[in-house]
Amino acid sequence: MAHDSTPNNGSVGDDTIAALRVALGVYVATPADDEQLRQALRTMTRTARQQGVLPERMLVTLKDVWYALPAMRAPLEPDDQVRLLQRAVTMCIKEYYAD
Repeated sequence: MAHDSTPNNGSVGDDTIAALRVALGVYVATPADDEQLRQALRTMTRTARQQGVLPERMLVTLKDVWYALPAMRAPLEPDDQVRLLQRAVTMCIKEYYAD
């Protein structure tokens, strides 16, 4: 197996993922109230930058958490699901590159 020479492509931590999971659940239930999600993304992106986690790995983590949400198994209109996820990804990218 080839050696992975990329910077840390691991995780941002279990506590951060747990907070993100809760925030995404709130966001799906009440999309207009996205402040908790923004705070969770801010924490996740700050941790990712500090630990050298690549931005694309962070987005994979966001999507993994998203698709594992119980709400994603509920009858949510596909267009609404895509729109909400795209908005969350955009927030995540903005937070990662802020400051």
